[in-house]
Amino acid sequence: MEVMHFTRVEHLASILREGLCSDTIAQDGLTQVEIGNRSIEDQRRHRVVNVGHGGVVADYVPFYFAPRSPMLYAIHRGNVPTYSEGCDRLIYLATSVESLTSQGLPVVLSDRNAAAAVAEFLEYDGDPLPEDFIDWPLMRATYWNSSPEQPDRRERRMAECLVHGRVPAHALEFIVTKSEAVCAEAREILHSAGVDLPVHVRTSWYF
Repeated sequence: MEVMHFTRVEHLASILREGLCSDTIAQDGLTQVEIGNRSIEDQRRHRVVNVGHGGVVADYVPFYFAPRSPMLYAIHRGNVPTYSEGCDRLIYLATSVESLTSQGLPVVLSDRNAAAAVAEFLEYDGDPLPEDFIDWPLMRATYWNSSPEQPDRRERRMAECLVHGRVPAHALEFIVTKSEAVCAEAREILHSAGVDLPVHVRTSWYF
């Protein structure tokens, strides 16, 4: 199950050193450019995770199961009050649920946006998921707008793979960028850190 996390390319060097950190840990000054919606981040600091290591959603590193998420769209449209620089310098850090669990990392899945009050959580142990826990056809769809018939499509497109605490850089499998320029920048950062990680340009992962 492929999963992905997006961040600014400026964060890549510190991620290679420190790992990809939860919001709780990143509050200690690791984040250079804040791209999140603060009201949503506040919700995540209070939304309790009732399985696995427990705690709150902000204690976990979030990954999506599909690119072009509603959050990325909000950034693209300029709908994040504290961030207005668009998607051009955002990169995806991609891996798989299998790679994360093979590293012994504690993984929890949510069936929709983990901050939602109705989100269900499942501690992942490698066994097959319950049928329809993740809406795979929706993850493959180009459009995820909610409708009167399916008012929760947007939330379900934001289903998450949550890793408690920190994800080491060696658990990542590849990086995706929107442009050749940012791809070259990411490769230079990797080269300087002595890390061999594929970087691909995939404009289809962006708006």
